[in-house]
Amino acid sequence: MPKAYVLIVAKKGIQKDDLLDPLMSIEEVKEAYQVLWNFDIVAKIIVKDIRQLKHTIISKIRQLPEVDKTVTLIAAEN
Repeated sequence: MPKAYVLIVAKKGIQKDDLLDPLMSIEEVKEAYQVLWNFDIVAKIIVKDIRQLKHTIISKIRQLPEVDKTVTLIAAEN
């Protein structure tokens, strides 16, 4: 099962708290936290395959009206 961490920048004027609830309503998002520095939120995603990961990021996370940008880090398996 692929895991990924999605670093999210919220649109200007959006409070970080206002983004956590919509993110956590996405089935594949297992955890989401506010972070400090260049990003606003980091979300942990667990999916069955890379195709589902792509769909989750493009069709679900990036479509949220509060999201400006994302960067995806796919976790390497040992």
